[in-house]
Amino acid sequence: ALQHQRPDASVLAVDASEDALAVARANATRLGLAVQFRHGQWMEGLEGVFDAIVSNPPYIPAADPHLAALTHEPLQALASGADGLEDIRAIVAQAPVHLKPGGWLLLEHGWDQAPAVCTLLHSAGLEQVQGRKDLAGIVRCSGGRWPTVK
Repeated sequence: ALQHQRPDASVLAVDASEDALAVARANATRLGLAVQFRHGQWMEGLEGVFDAIVSNPPYIPAADPHLAALTHEPLQALASGADGLEDIRAIVAQAPVHLKPGGWLLLEHGWDQAPAVCTLLHSAGLEQVQGRKDLAGIVRCSGGRWPTVK
């Protein structure tokens, strides 16, 4: 979707699931999009810096009773530790090394996680931290900008 909306952008997609990457590659090929793909866990082993890092990580608490009904995706694509923020913490911790000065980190999260995610972003040194509402009016994406001067 990002490459489609920004055809002039260079997009690198990273996923821990080879199956998810296969689907994404097929979609990119079908749509004629020049996305690069890499198998990996978040930004581990990634080189270079980026204007933006966008992620839809797992964010459901591991003990959430609704997980049992969500059989269409593997558990590791949905659940992230006791509070649902384990993967978001990892991404926020790794992002500053990979963001250009002035670069943005944008994260999808659960309906009730915006305050915690914004606190994590602030604590990591990001500025202009803010949330965005989904079509139902719920803040489901939060992000921040890496300072231009640190």
